[in-house]
Amino acid sequence: MMKKRIMAAVLALMLALCTFTGLTGSTAVSAIDYVDTSEYESLAELYKDYFRMGSACEAISHWNDKSKEIGNKYKEELILNVFNSITCGNEMKPAYNFDGKSPTLYTPDRAAVEMMEWAKQNGMKMRGHTLLWHSQNSPAIYAIDFKPTSGGKPTTNGEATLDADCLVDRETLIERMKTYIYGVMEFVYSSGYGDVFYAWDVLNEATDDSKGDGLRRSHWYNMIGPEYIYYAFLFAREATVKYAKEYASLYGLSSDGDLSPILPKLYYNDYNEWFSQRRDNIISFLTERKYNDGHAMVQSDVIKPDGDGTIYGDGLIDGIGMQGHINDKQNLDSYMLALEKYSDAVDEVQITELDIEATKNDDNRWLFQAKFFYEFFARLIEEKKNGANLVAVTLWGLTDGSSWKAQTTPLAFYDDLEKKPAFDAMVLAAKGEEFNMTLASTQREVKDSFIDFEPYDSGNGLLTPVNPKTAGFFSRGSGHTANILLQMNTNHTEKEEGVGYALKVNRKENDATLKFDASMYAGKTVDVRFYVMTKDKAVVAGIDRDEAMPLSAINATGDWDEMSFRFTIPEDTPSEYIYVETDGHADFFVDDVSITIVPEDDKAPDSQVIPAEKIFALLGGSAEAAEETTPAITEEDVEKAAAEPASETAKEEMTAKEDGSEQKNEAAQESGSNAIVIILIICGAALVIGIAIGILIARIKRTKPVESKAEDSKVEESKAEESKEE
Repeated sequence: MMKKRIMAAVLALMLALCTFTGLTGSTAVSAIDYVDTSEYESLAELYKDYFRMGSACEAISHWNDKSKEIGNKYKEELILNVFNSITCGNEMKPAYNFDGKSPTLYTPDRAAVEMMEWAKQNGMKMRGHTLLWHSQNSPAIYAIDFKPTSGGKPTTNGEATLDADCLVDRETLIERMKTYIYGVMEFVYSSGYGDVFYAWDVLNEATDDSKGDGLRRSHWYNMIGPEYIYYAFLFAREATVKYAKEYASLYGLSSDGDLSPILPKLYYNDYNEWFSQRRDNIISFLTERKYNDGHAMVQSDVIKPDGDGTIYGDGLIDGIGMQGHINDKQNLDSYMLALEKYSDAVDEVQITELDIEATKNDDNRWLFQAKFFYEFFARLIEEKKNGANLVAVTLWGLTDGSSWKAQTTPLAFYDDLEKKPAFDAMVLAAKGEEFNMTLASTQREVKDSFIDFEPYDSGNGLLTPVNPKTAGFFSRGSGHTANILLQMNTNHTEKEEGVGYALKVNRKENDATLKFDASMYAGKTVDVRFYVMTKDKAVVAGIDRDEAMPLSAINATGDWDEMSFRFTIPEDTPSEYIYVETDGHADFFVDDVSITIVPEDDKAPDSQVIPAEKIFALLGGSAEAAEETTPAITEEDVEKAAAEPASETAKEEMTAKEDGSEQKNEAAQESGSNAIVIILIICGAALVIGIAIGILIARIKRTKPVESKAEDSKVEESKAEESKEE
């Protein structure tokens, strides 16, 4: 037992290392069969009378991530067909473009140049994101000789606490800020991309509602003071005007004529932007705070002579970017109120990073999410008609799988580029048509499914563990919950090979059981088959409705037992789950789950509901306590429903201990084995890496893809402070 636990732990560690360090990257990337998107309606065209419609995207070349967009002809075609604006998800952030060795402190990231060129060649407009940010920023800009240290050691972490003796003085940092911003703009204009950008995020996420002045204590703030915000917008305005004039002829314009075609709008961009306190803080420090009162701090030709010393009053900012990281339970009234207030405060507003998390767990999440998309865009149109100057809406990503919040499926396209109901909802809203979707109409083409819980190639060359929730497996219980997780070396199909996974239902109470989602098969008759192993004596499975419908019941053998049944899911059902429970509270395992659609010419009837008295007898209960609510069946049917007599020998290889039944000496042994595991991992990992990688590569070839299901997401009231990088 101890040896098996140790081996399982070491192999699990190797799997994690391979997954996160890319050691499995040599495996061929699974090809995705992309759907034809040429007939999709253009959101850019549908919303042209209201606002631009854009998408964030990234270049494959930036991190060699095959799931990204620019460099993938199918995704490029979809973007060109549907949108009229793009934003670089990461490529233009300071972390990838600041260069202390350059006289301009700027050397463009090659992927950023690739994306600018792609936009130029395809007539696509861009939002520049972003010139300044406390995150994804090089700490070298703050340091003497561009050599930042933290705790006496060199650092590349832009948010690290830097040693005071490595920092430049205030005036030097202001000058470096100017040099960098000028360097970006000079490259853009001199390279012919001045007519590509229609907006720039000058500053990103500078707020902190916990501070008295509402501003984040970033290095910029701490080293310069709150007026760093004024300087950032001043330098951005100066640079765009300066280089627009210098390179006007490159764009067929006169330097003393109308330069508006190559003068981008300048934006402040932030999240949680609808929160009343943050909303008011943003408006205050952009339009009310007099950083340059009487223009005594700094003077410039781009500052309005009659300006009041505020950023907006001095003509240095045009708009506010509302990021829009929300979910499908968002209060629309508060969001629209923020939109109205921002529109009143500055010239224009954009929603810059829209993604809408699906909060439902089952397959009706597409319907619920689509309805919110419809209501959200219908309200935006209404606000636009009522005077709000909303000029652009950008979705923060193209497909769910490439989203920074992929598990919440927040975008408008599936990974194969099939449009989601959310996309159709945006189309309906733009046309002013009624929302008429149903559960059945929001489901993708339903196919047979098979899940063996083995790691799979998700399309980016990495071996990816199955996420039980994403695959549709959840805890079920009236008063208690089970932990639903993967168990290594306990498996049905792969048990002879010594490596493999199964689903483990870890619990302490009898009513903490398992359910898995079958809602996608609404309107279909399906055959369900899976294997279960437990130390308990009996297992029952069926349909989890208001009154459970038991369709299969067996006496457990202690080894892998097959369970199967057939049933029809009503077309109008809001959701449908299959449940599995036992007569005790021991952990149990499930593996090789298949749901197969029954052909129309197969006339065999659905499995009959097993009578309550049979279930109570099997589970050790009282027949008299059973409610007479299920249809009676013959004695022959009951016999068919029963399984083989129970075996008293449980599978020795099971590593899960039965709650409350372990002896003290086994607990001590468990503690000792854990210590040995740690020692072996530290001392012996190098010896088993080669073996582990070989096993894992072999596993890839056998792995079957998991049906895509959304992981349930809790409602967020605030976006994480961390950056949206890979």
